[in-house]
Amino acid sequence: MLIINEKTVTKIFAGLSPKGVLKYQESLIKGLLEYQSDNSIIPPRIVSTTPYCTHLFMASTGSRVGMKAITGSKEGLKGITTILDKNNGYPLGIINCTTLTAFRTALCNTLPLVKYYPINETYPNNETLIAFGVGDQAIWHIRLSLILYPKRFKTVVISNRTVLKAEKLCESFRIEYPNIEFKSLGLYSGENDDPLLEHFETATVVFTCIPTSVPTVSIDLINKCEKSCFIGAIGSYKPHMTEIDGEVLFKHVIDKGGKIIVDSKEHCLHEAGEFIINNVQEDKLIDIATLYSDESSIKELRKQKIVISKLVGLCIMDVWVGSECLESAKRDGLGIEIEDF
Repeated sequence: MLIINEKTVTKIFAGLSPKGVLKYQESLIKGLLEYQSDNSIIPPRIVSTTPYCTHLFMASTGSRVGMKAITGSKEGLKGITTILDKNNGYPLGIINCTTLTAFRTALCNTLPLVKYYPINETYPNNETLIAFGVGDQAIWHIRLSLILYPKRFKTVVISNRTVLKAEKLCESFRIEYPNIEFKSLGLYSGENDDPLLEHFETATVVFTCIPTSVPTVSIDLINKCEKSCFIGAIGSYKPHMTEIDGEVLFKHVIDKGGKIIVDSKEHCLHEAGEFIINNVQEDKLIDIATLYSDESSIKELRKQKIVISKLVGLCIMDVWVGSECLESAKRDGLGIEIEDF
C-alpha cells in the first residue's frame, strides 16, 4: 500500500506537462462515463454532524473502488481518499485529499473547456482569463488552463473580496509565468467604472471559485463579453448559494437554445443553488459524459457564445484521479510504501 502526503500530491500535479494533464483527463472521463451508464456505483453519502465539525463519507464502487472521507471545520475541509483493489478490497493507497480535491475539480472543468476551445487550434495571444477566488480551487483552475493553453492568455485577472490576498497569489504566478500579466482586483462593485467590466471585454475563460449567495458573475459583467466565453463555476455547493446571476443563465444560454454543462444532473439539481433558486429544469442541462459520448453535442456547444459549466463534485472523480495519482507516484518512486498491511 502506498501513502501519499500533501507535499507529494502537490509535487506530482505541479510538474504535469500538457500531455500529462491530458492523461489525467482521459482517466477522469472514463469514470464519468461509467457513472453515466450506472448511477448506482455512487451510493448516497453519509453525513455526520458533531458539536465540533461535520464528517462526510463518500464511496465509489465501479471498476475503480474507493472512498473519500473528509471533515469540515473552521480550519476548512481535510481528509483522505482511499483506493481499494476492486476484486478483494486490499488497500492500494491512501492520499491526502486537500490538493487532490482542488485538482480533480479543476481538471473536470477542463473536460468541457477543451471541447469548446480545442487545444490544437491556434489562438491570438491577447485574451484574458478571470478567476474569482484565491484558494486551491482557483489556483488549480488557473494553472491547468495555462498548462493546456500556454500561448493563449495575455492577461490573468484574480478577483477576490480581499485584494491583498489576490495580489499575493498574482505575485506567485508571476514567478512561474513571467510573460503573462497578472492583475489583482476586488469583486465587482456594480459601478460603471469598475475595472472588471473592461477586462470582461477580452475575457474568454472565467472561473468562479467562491462560496457565496451573492453572484460573482453578474449580468453586467457578461453583457460586456465581446468574445465567446467559457464560465466554470465550482464555489457554491449548497441550495442557498449561487455564483452566477440567474439572468445570465437564461439570457445568455437557455433562452438562446443552449444548455448548461454539469458533472451530474441529479446531484446538481439537488445541490446547486443556481438551478434551485432559478428553477432550471433537467432538460436544460447536459452532463460532461455526454460531450464525450455524443459528437453532435459538441457541435451544439460550439454554437453558444457563452458556455457555463457548473460542478458540485462526485466521489468517483476523486477515486479515478486518485488512482492515476497512485500510478504516477509509483513510476516516480514517490510516496511511502507499506508492505504486509
